[in-house]
Amino acid sequence: MDDPDRADSPGVRDLAIGPRGEMDLRAELERGLQFANVMLTVNQDASSEAVAYVQALVDLLIAKGLIRQEELEQPLERAQREIAEAVVPRVRLGETSDKYAVGQAIDVDCAARLDLCQGRCCTLKFYLTKQDLDEGVIRWDYGNPYWIRQGPDGYCVHFDREKRGCGIYERRPYICRRYTCRNDKRLWIDFEQRIPAPAKPLIGDSPVALAEVALRNTMQADGRVGRDTDALPDGQTDGTAGAGSDASE
Repeated sequence: MDDPDRADSPGVRDLAIGPRGEMDLRAELERGLQFANVMLTVNQDASSEAVAYVQALVDLLIAKGLIRQEELEQPLERAQREIAEAVVPRVRLGETSDKYAVGQAIDVDCAARLDLCQGRCCTLKFYLTKQDLDEGVIRWDYGNPYWIRQGPDGYCVHFDREKRGCGIYERRPYICRRYTCRNDKRLWIDFEQRIPAPAKPLIGDSPVALAEVALRNTMQADGRVGRDTDALPDGQTDGTAGAGSDASE
């Protein structure tokens, strides 16, 4: 039987893993097509309306002598920056260095805490990098490119339920190598006293093309900044998720 975690395994490239492989492949491709169709419609509608509205407004202001054409440059630059930071679904990749060249940040005995935390770091969401995609091992969410793929139970699809550890530990993403839950209040009320935070309901497949919007809205409501590092705990800049070590270690 092919090892689905090996880069040279057919199961990695075509997602045909096990007897349900074809159904899994179809479901993921459908989510990808849904994302593309939603984004196409959203972008077309928004672009057409915005262009017409802005052009009409500019023409009116210039005709009334209220502004000059050259006065639009700075406001236009500011508007472009705001649009770039807008809360809209988009295709993203994480930007990091070579994941194999970074050190391991983990300073936590994961295996000793699994009965308390239930490996909830493996339910956090984050973007994969180009390096991850090129390897063809780590699966991503077709409906929300390029988030780590999660199963119906909300856990990373590479989380080994039996061993309760990472099933692709040697190939795990950069973020998983650098993350530590020590100061993450979403997981621990008191890390030293081993008091876990209340578990929130887990969602597997996020709404197609709207996952980032939902995440950013949640982060903003919690007072966290909406950026590429949305899912990071306070003060951390490296990444968001992944058990730091295989549970078997």
